[in-house]
Amino acid sequence: MYAAYIEQFGGPEVIRYGELPDPVPGPAEVLVDVIAATVNPVDTFVRSGRWRTPLRFPFVVGRDLVGVVAADAAGFRAGDRVWCNSLGHAERQGAAAQRAVVPADRLYHLPAGVDPADAVAVVHPAGTAYLGLFTHGKVRPGETVFVAGAAGNVGAALVTLAVDAGARVIASASAQDADYCRFLGAEKVFDYRDPDLTDLLKTACPQGMDVWLDTAGRNDLTTAVELLAFRGRIVLLAGLDSAPVLPAGALYLKDGVVTGFTISRASVAELAEASHVINRMLAAGKLRPRTRAELPLSAMAEAHRRLEQGLLHGKRLVLNTGVNHSNGEEEPSVTGQSIVDTSPLFELSAEIRVDATPAEVYAVVSDLPRSAEWSPECRGGEWISGEPGQAGSVFRGENLRSEEVVAWAPLVRGTWHTECRVVAAEPGRTFRWMMLSYAGEDQESVWGFDIRPEGTGSVLTHHFRMGKATFGIRKIVADLSEEDRRRFVADWTAKLDQDLADTLKRLRDVIEQQG
Repeated sequence: MYAAYIEQFGGPEVIRYGELPDPVPGPAEVLVDVIAATVNPVDTFVRSGRWRTPLRFPFVVGRDLVGVVAADAAGFRAGDRVWCNSLGHAERQGAAAQRAVVPADRLYHLPAGVDPADAVAVVHPAGTAYLGLFTHGKVRPGETVFVAGAAGNVGAALVTLAVDAGARVIASASAQDADYCRFLGAEKVFDYRDPDLTDLLKTACPQGMDVWLDTAGRNDLTTAVELLAFRGRIVLLAGLDSAPVLPAGALYLKDGVVTGFTISRASVAELAEASHVINRMLAAGKLRPRTRAELPLSAMAEAHRRLEQGLLHGKRLVLNTGVNHSNGEEEPSVTGQSIVDTSPLFELSAEIRVDATPAEVYAVVSDLPRSAEWSPECRGGEWISGEPGQAGSVFRGENLRSEEVVAWAPLVRGTWHTECRVVAAEPGRTFRWMMLSYAGEDQESVWGFDIRPEGTGSVLTHHFRMGKATFGIRKIVADLSEEDRRRFVADWTAKLDQDLADTLKRLRDVIEQQG
């Protein structure tokens, strides 16, 4: 099998991708064909050696997986879709491999109809949120819960689960994320940069806060104790290097409690209890990542680098193993175990709030001849067949790529032309186009925009998916070594990720300025 693993502690560069022997399950263990894994901050702590836990080299990294049971074992049947969020710790090998052995009491069935990529993106943040709120925070219906950093992955899960449990949620986040937090159910959302934040929180919660959780890890215990209700609970769950001052006198006069936890030390029973709620919320569509990007498993080192450098901004990275979702088998490979045979090869999305109606947003994003105003590479073009902007119409674009873009790779540079066909055109909702080959044939390469109303404006999501590698991609990598192919996919993914973000910012400016 192929796996992402380390043979020593260190930075992201110590992560290797290569073949390891298939793991062999023992009693009460289940062999799983892994569909997807992800990366969490704790994975970087273990990889770097900052948090020492018993492990054996070569050590497969990663906590979370969604996969398919490979053989009947311990009450699970071959073909069952399952998930786990507690590998890669305390002598357990990790999840970032095409196959993994999971203790049966740490493995849970995935509800029918749930997207594996969505599930693997949320099971760790949701598990952490459940433990913080209920196992350690003892939240009860009607209580007031404060969540700092509410727009992040764990923060969003905290808001969602607390609201579901009947709690009143007060949150802090960046101003641009306030609408998202309210969408999740937060009653009030304050800008964490506001110099009057403490006074605003006092006004919003005159009786104090029953539970305080800070996902950003600032752990300002002085303010937390000041705002705590009688017998309130402060739950610490982030901030590995924080060393705050605790106003002990004020705390004990309130009968208050400060407690800390990490999901890595949760008991099997606690994790199982959390799994029931997580599965209920997944099945109901209430737990989903805000935004995600998909990478091949071979890009795990790049995923760690992005996470540690703070480049994700709430985006969850999902790493696909190349295992077929339907039967647990590997996808057939044209060139052997090549990264370019992964499907999907690229799948990314990003979103931004725009102060305009969905109709106003759609009018701009569907006008491809104007794309030079916002696209990093497209310089506009013309409709060459069909009704402009309608499903089935074909657009011919002119593109310009500089020498600096993934400079080491044999890319087409300078000016070149492409053609695409509109495959979805729903005014005010969605607009998508498929890239065509030079022979005019369909390719599994689709760009698009989705729009949803939010308050007085809209949320615009930009996404790209390449299922099987296009002819152009295969031509680029044809003469590259497998190591350089993996490097190219990682670098191109980073380039696409930046393009999505840049495009959205430019679109927002164009749309709001014309309004």
